Amino acid sequence: MTSFYDAHRVPLRLIYTILTTTHAQGIANMPKSGGVVLACNHLSMLDPWLLGVLFPRMLRFMAKEELFQIKPLGWYLRKAGAFPVRRGESDRTAIRTAEALLRDGNVVMIFPEGHRSDTAGAQAARAGAVLLAARTNSPILPVGIAGTEKLRLKKVEGRSRLALLSRPDVYVSVGKPIVLDSNGKGGTRKAAAEQVMRSIVALLPPSYHGIYREEGQLTI
Repeated sequence: MTSFYDAHRVPLRLIYTILTTTHAQGIANMPKSGGVVLACNHLSMLDPWLLGVLFPRMLRFMAKEELFQIKPLGWYLRKAGAFPVRRGESDRTAIRTAEALLRDGNVVMIFPEGHRSDTAGAQAARAGAVLLAARTNSPILPVGIAGTEKLRLKKVEGRSRLALLSRPDVYVSVGKPIVLDSNGKGGTRKAAAEQVMRSIVALLPPSYHGIYREEGQLTI
């Protein structure tokens, strides 16, 4: 873990302590070493920073390429563990970067839904997390997060401002690592991606279950 990463977690921890009441459980389920795909539902652009504060290991994650074109911000993002991805297309460079990081024993954070949920409810998963895990023989660590949708940045008079409703409770719940076979657990990668997403949803309060709310969807 870099000294910069350690240092920047200190003010972030203070900020989250001021803005939220955070409840976390299962953090010890994170493997202490080796490549890990951290798979989490996605409610706010601030999710990566909160998870980075909570976990003792450094988290690497993708951020949209445009942000890295702003030099001071791009420098900070790289130091904070991010690497660029071109959105809206299959970015082979980003995928290769993620695979290399996992093979080198890093934790790579992936949001299986592919984007933030507009309703806070869970959405269908894409196969990216399963693909990376299968190619690198890495376990998938399911993480459910609730409450950060109240910390979204919203456009106000053309500027991004933090939309904060009082001091929200934020819940982070970490499940047991999931080990896939070379093809993805459950046969196809699509089925494996759904299984991983259901594992995440099972960690969430019912109001966040989204498309998995119907009875019988959460069988694991």
